[in-house]
Amino acid sequence: MFSQDTIAFMLTGLAILATGIPFVKGFRVCLRCWSATRRVDAGSLRHAGSTPPPRGETEPLALLMMRILRKSLKDGEVEHSPDFVYDATRQYVMNEYETNYTRLITMFGSLLPPVGFVGTTCAMLMRFLSMAAAGSTIEFGALALALTSTVFALSGFSILEGLKILLYRRLLVALRDVQLLFDEADQRREAKRSAA
Repeated sequence: MFSQDTIAFMLTGLAILATGIPFVKGFRVCLRCWSATRRVDAGSLRHAGSTPPPRGETEPLALLMMRILRKSLKDGEVEHSPDFVYDATRQYVMNEYETNYTRLITMFGSLLPPVGFVGTTCAMLMRFLSMAAAGSTIEFGALALALTSTVFALSGFSILEGLKILLYRRLLVALRDVQLLFDEADQRREAKRSAA
């Protein structure tokens, strides 16, 4: 009915589709996260507005942190020490990063190995069934499915996990810029207190 090549191509396409969907969705989250973890120049951080960006735009997390710090540390309105407010704000931003990006990337990446394992298992089952039918052309397609589902699933998982590590490092660098500005402002506050 179908040639070995046709069966192999159809099953390989199915394996690519099954592993491609979670990979593409995870990669799209990585691209949004790349935008959210970008560094912002010191001038933009100093003049961070009190309003969030328009809907649909990804706000850099450094700007979000600066906006919250600015709102929380208005002169005369602070109930807690500035260091406490900074730590609470940093934790809030880290939770936003975890909720909106890291968990999603992990979820899509974690789907890939089981999908690859299911493809390999189905292919081995096809291979065993083809052994019972004499002259079956499914053997080659079964091996193609087993190999491609495993290779694509593990490659996609590795790429998403590697990107997740890279994005976390980008976030830390972006937040370090906020910390430097906060430390400068803290030194100025201390100088005012000691002068008074």
